[in-house]
Amino acid sequence: MAEGGSDAGSAPPTPSMSSLPLAALNVRVRRRLSLFLNLRAHVAADWTALAEEMGFEYLEIRRLETHADPTGSLLDDWQGRPGASVGRLLELLGKLGRDDLLMELGPSIGAVGWWWLSLMITCKARNVTSRLSLHSASLQVPIRSD
Repeated sequence: MAEGGSDAGSAPPTPSMSSLPLAALNVRVRRRLSLFLNLRAHVAADWTALAEEMGFEYLEIRRLETHADPTGSLLDDWQGRPGASVGRLLELLGKLGRDDLLMELGPSIGAVGWWWLSLMITCKARNVTSRLSLHSASLQVPIRSD
């Protein structure tokens, strides 16, 4: 597939996806990625091509080859590196021409994004609430009298 253009089937990740940490990908999505990428195929990019795009070096890739689920191990290792995010993963899959993965997993990844966003909003709200109670602050909301 062309690197420069985007196909109609593969929409670019939304801005919220680019900041979504890789830890937000649930086990189901990771397993599905592994089903697609663990297979060595000459017609489509596999996990080794993805690892190279992620910046892994030859010896790191060779070490990952010894694992039963190299894609899962790759995602676990990459998750701790700077710039690792769900949005970046989607960009790399698109760059590698894996539109099949983007089409297959897009809805699941999008649902994960919404779940993670709602979780973060809930955590931030709890944090603000606990800070207010720690400082004995009161929240004053003006009452409208229309």
